[in-house]
Amino acid sequence: MKGLIALPCLALMLLSAQVSALCLYISDSYSGLLPPGVETTVYGPFTITSANGCAGATIDASASTGGGRAPQLIIQKQLGASWQSVATSFGSSASYSGSFGTYRVAMFNSDPDVKSYSGIAKYGR
Repeated sequence: MKGLIALPCLALMLLSAQVSALCLYISDSYSGLLPPGVETTVYGPFTITSANGCAGATIDASASTGGGRAPQLIIQKQLGASWQSVATSFGSSASYSGSFGTYRVAMFNSDPDVKSYSGIAKYGR
């Protein structure tokens, strides 16, 4: 009797592992200039859905600048007509895992000078 219960559970576990393995990850680079004192969208917006087998939204963003203080790296989710910050970092990377939706990556330069930046965004789509 226990074997009859275990077999369907095992089959469901194998199927769910295969579905998440099908999630397509996109890695894309971005670069530009950050004006001082302004939040700037550096990548996106992009939409993450379940269409390609992803279990949810997973976003990794990294960036480097030409020196000075590290700018704030921000992952934002669109809520109606506005954007809500879901992850933020004053380091070189930020990550977020959550629900499907439309996202973008932004940076805020608190230095008084313009900074050049380059980065990579990786997300399941």
